[in-house]
Amino acid sequence: MTSSLSRGRPSDATVVRDTPRRIAVVRAVFAIVWATALVVAVGDKVPHTDSDVPTAVAVLLASYPLIDVIASLLSARFGDARVLRINAAISGLAVVGIGGAAFGSDAAATLVAVGAWAAVSGAIQFGIAVHRRRVRGGQLPLIVSGALSTIAGVSFVAQSGTNDAHLATLAGYMAFGAVLFLLSSRHQTDAHPATPQSADSEPAAQPCA
Repeated sequence: MTSSLSRGRPSDATVVRDTPRRIAVVRAVFAIVWATALVVAVGDKVPHTDSDVPTAVAVLLASYPLIDVIASLLSARFGDARVLRINAAISGLAVVGIGGAAFGSDAAATLVAVGAWAAVSGAIQFGIAVHRRRVRGGQLPLIVSGALSTIAGVSFVAQSGTNDAHLATLAGYMAFGAVLFLLSSRHQTDAHPATPQSADSEPAAQPCA
């Protein structure tokens, strides 16, 4: 009876192996929901860069990096712990920076804050993905995602110097990143499953930067 029940339950190793993938999927779903909410909050209005950011939009923009904080801290238990914890700290600072700009300044300052965070976190994700590609192969969706995030971040900063603040484009950036995370988690392979105890020495199968 005991052996029959054991066969019906996933092993601890399987649970550990699948957890980073599940984190990535949940993170992507939250990102898509967030992007939809931002589009609704922004509506069809395009504020000027010197305009105040609507309260609902400010709340959404300030809250998004929290998804990254939570996902990075959870993923840090399964690999690349130091880098992911640094990324979580950077995203935590982004919550403060973006929130301060969105509530206390204008749309231009908000674009600069979002752009700086996107560029830095994208560069970190790109570096992690390149490292994992050398160790295990694959990782192309995350390499593309990290590179595009860095480029998008620079473009957001550049956009802050124009007349119009197309805040809804931020939703497109987040949604596309979510799709790439979903692609990565779907095609993920894990030949050497990481464990929480080996987090600092064995690369995880899925970053959440």
